[in-house]
Amino acid sequence: MDSRRMAAQASNLSFRDKERLCEQHFEMCRTRYGEFWHICTPGYLSEILFTGEVDSRFAISNAAISAAESGVMVITDCTMTNHIHSLAAGTVQQCRNYLDVYRYRLSKYLDISGKYISLSGFTCDSPIPVPTLDAVRNEIVYINRNGYVVNSAYTPFSYPWGSGYLYFNPLAREPRGIPYQNAAFTEKRRLSMRRVADMPSSYRYHRGMILPESYVRYDLGEKMFRDAHHYLNLLTRNVAAYSEEAKRLSDTIVLSDEEIYPAARMLSEKRCGVKQPSLLPVEQKIEIARAMVRDYHASGAQVRRIFKLPDELYAQLFTSVGLGR
Repeated sequence: MDSRRMAAQASNLSFRDKERLCEQHFEMCRTRYGEFWHICTPGYLSEILFTGEVDSRFAISNAAISAAESGVMVITDCTMTNHIHSLAAGTVQQCRNYLDVYRYRLSKYLDISGKYISLSGFTCDSPIPVPTLDAVRNEIVYINRNGYVVNSAYTPFSYPWGSGYLYFNPLAREPRGIPYQNAAFTEKRRLSMRRVADMPSSYRYHRGMILPESYVRYDLGEKMFRDAHHYLNLLTRNVAAYSEEAKRLSDTIVLSDEEIYPAARMLSEKRCGVKQPSLLPVEQKIEIARAMVRDYHASGAQVRRIFKLPDELYAQLFTSVGLGR
């Protein structure tokens, strides 16, 4: 059945029917592929890892190979400059293996590139369980928004270092690339930094990168939403709504500066009528900083950067708020 007929049939379904199909799909995925997990690394603990297109292409290929070697099924993912996000289906041990493989190969790549960067903070010992349909939807949207939200040069469908652009975007699915299995030995070695014998037959590469559409099961992710309008409505929420999603995740995810700043800006404007947290008077900075620590698990260093605090004011906040260094 072609996509036009499917879309026409879907448009004739009621809200309740669409939601029921989503719930059935969610349960089918859990039964067939395993539970859902959010695999992420805390950006605030890592130095900048990926500084350009070559690094980012490696990061995408690394995610593909790590998924194949660990056995997880990636539903969506996103690579930022110093951390990664992946929504995957499988076991918790497979998720840990995924990051172990990713980190090992990243360390080799950095060594070969002459970048002596510590990966001590590039960890995810406890992948975050995503137990419900609504939670899966939220995770997909949160991950797919990341690159777009923090970099104004991109739209939700143009950020290249992840798989978000594939969602409900038929134009991005035109067949492209070369089957990985057909690559010459030297090309496989260049793509993987070492020989990888058994990659899935679906893997294809283009311009030195394994393509996201060949390893990410975005088709399974799309079916978690009632239709394209449902997905787009969630994806294009305003900054305040994005901040609330970050807050929901903060109980288990330590947010990067890029992710946490919209929350500080929202609180500053909502409570004090000032859009830039750094422009607040001292008393209000303390008030907002306390909320950032309590509700978003902001670190002391993050609060210091967000509010542009001098040493003496930071010391005052450290005493009154209980910030960590």
